[in-house]
Amino acid sequence: MRHALFVLIVLFSVSCGSYEDEYIETSKFPEFSWVAAADSSSPAFVNRYWNVEHHVFNNTFDGAIAWNDYWPEAHGLDVLVDVYLRTGEDRYKQAIYDFYEGVREKNWYSDNWKNEYYDDMGWHGMAHMRAFEATGDARYEQSAEDLWRWITEGWTDYQGGGIKWREQSDDLEEDKGIPANGPAAIIAARRYQKYPDEVVGGFNNLEWAIRIYEWMKYHRTVLSSGRVYEVFESTNGDYSYDVGTFIGAALELYDITSEMVYLRDAIKVAKYHMSANINTNNRVMRDYGEQAGNGNGHDVNLFKGIFVRYFTLLIEHPDLPENDRVRFVAFLENNANYLWTFGTEKNPDIKFSYTWWETPAESVKWGDLRSATSGATTIEAMARLEENGIVE
Repeated sequence: MRHALFVLIVLFSVSCGSYEDEYIETSKFPEFSWVAAADSSSPAFVNRYWNVEHHVFNNTFDGAIAWNDYWPEAHGLDVLVDVYLRTGEDRYKQAIYDFYEGVREKNWYSDNWKNEYYDDMGWHGMAHMRAFEATGDARYEQSAEDLWRWITEGWTDYQGGGIKWREQSDDLEEDKGIPANGPAAIIAARRYQKYPDEVVGGFNNLEWAIRIYEWMKYHRTVLSSGRVYEVFESTNGDYSYDVGTFIGAALELYDITSEMVYLRDAIKVAKYHMSANINTNNRVMRDYGEQAGNGNGHDVNLFKGIFVRYFTLLIEHPDLPENDRVRFVAFLENNANYLWTFGTEKNPDIKFSYTWWETPAESVKWGDLRSATSGATTIEAMARLEENGIVE
C-alpha cells in the first residue's frame, strides 16, 4: 500500500552541472496499491484495445483499426507479455499466441515481418524475443532472428556508421538516429547473451552491440551533459524513447562486459532527461508534439512509456548506486502518480491522457492506442516495482 509523504528528489542541474534539492509533495495523491491499479488498468487496456476477431490492436477507444499501422503493435505485445509474466493468466498467453498471425497479416510491406522501417522492425524484434522467452512459442524465436538479420542490413559505414531510418533513405547521417539504433543495440546485446555463437553480416552480436552503441554515443549524445538528441540544434527532438533505449543498450553492455562506463552512461543520460525533458511545474515528463494527431493518436504519445520500460530496468539493477535509485524511484513515482491520479479517466472505463497531468481533452475522448499503451506500460512497471519491494 502506498503512503502519502514528502519525497526528497535530488535533481541534476543542466545549467550549472550541480545538484539541486527539491521536495515534491506527494500528499496530494490518494493512497493506493500499484498492483491493484495494474489489475484494473491492464485488463481494461486489453478489453478495449485488443481485437479478438482480427487479433490486432484497435487504434481507437471505439474499435477502429488502422491497417497500415505496424510499430505500435509491438508495444502492445510488450504489455501483453508484462501482464502475462505478472499474472500468469491464460487469456494473455492466448493473445500473445494469436498476435503472431494477426499482426503479421497487418504488415502492409510484406507477407512476413519485414518492413521498410528499421526502427519499426527493432521494436518488433525486442518484443518478439520477450514473447518467445515468456511463452516458448517457437514462431517468435524465428521471427526475432529474421528481424535482426533484416535490421543489420540497414547499417552503412557512411560518416562513421549507424543504421538508417528506412530502407529507401539516402545514405546520410541525418537519416540515422536513435530510433533505429537504440532498439538494434539492445537486440544485439540480448541475442549475444542468448545465442553467443550467432554471426550476422560478418560480426557476432556483441560486436554489433558495441559498434551500434558507440555510434549513438559519439553521434547522438553530448558527452559532457548526457543529452540524447536527434538534431543537435533543436531540443524539440530530444524524445524520451530515445533516452530509454540508450539506457537499455548501456545496461545490456554493462551486464555483458562489467565495464563501468556503460552504467555511468545510463545514469548520466537518465539524470539529464529528468531535468531537461519535463514540465518544470510538476516534474512530469513531456515530449514535444504530444497531441491528438489524426484520430489514431500521434506517435509521440507512446514515447514516455518506452522510456519507463528501460528506466525501470535501470532502477532495478543491483549495481545502481543507492542514492541514484532513491532519486530515480522518486522521479518515476511522481510521474506515475500524476498519470494515475490526474491523467486517467476511470469511469465508466479507464482512459489514459497523452498529457499525464491532465485528463483527456474533450477532443480526444475516444482515447488512442499510443497513449493507452504508454499508460498501461507505466502502471505495469510500477506494479512490478511494488511487488519487488522497490516502491511501497
